[in-house]
Amino acid sequence: MAYPGRPVDQVITSKKIIANMKQEFREMCNIPENHQSVGVITTDQPDILRCAVDDATKKTRVEVISFSPYYGGSAVKWSANSGSAYALISGEKVADVKSAMQSIEDYVRRSRFLFDLKGDGSLKYFVGLISPAGKYFQKELGVTAGDALAYVAGPPVEAMYSIDQALKGGDVKVAQFIAPPDNDNCAKAILVGNESACKNALNAFAQAMDQCGKDPLTT
Repeated sequence: MAYPGRPVDQVITSKKIIANMKQEFREMCNIPENHQSVGVITTDQPDILRCAVDDATKKTRVEVISFSPYYGGSAVKWSANSGSAYALISGEKVADVKSAMQSIEDYVRRSRFLFDLKGDGSLKYFVGLISPAGKYFQKELGVTAGDALAYVAGPPVEAMYSIDQALKGGDVKVAQFIAPPDNDNCAKAILVGNESACKNALNAFAQAMDQCGKDPLTT
């Protein structure tokens, strides 16, 4: 499905694997006792990383221990490679974590979920189809393995208007709503339904974002 705007590439900004963690590290991060290896990874856009780690739980034998976007996004960071969000994953074997890290990197590289409506970076939005939901989203959102998800995000006013349009445009329900301003100053929602309904919701969100971009001051 073609969405308004120019797709924006997202990238991995840093990644490291700890093959054999120390027990204190395990306790500090609440990692399962039968897991010996962890991976830490960051991206320049938070929502793509959240989708990518969920996808990794469908393809590899890992668990998502934590995911967090940064306060203020990539504008507030300690290093050029910090990105705007990080995730910590763990697995029983280092091979499991290596496979998951590669899966995450591949997912980020090939996905086209972030769009620039004006071509100058002044108005972006995120529309991601997750079908079916992986183990991470099943646990976080209370959805089932057969559910599809429509993940949408954008600037506060535009996204709030567009989320309503997404709910009207597809037979979906709200699995999670993150009110503005979140850590990276957006409004976000994850909507649940079948795949067709989620596609309709994503399209409705994108079209509403485009409308907001063209006429931001008309109520």
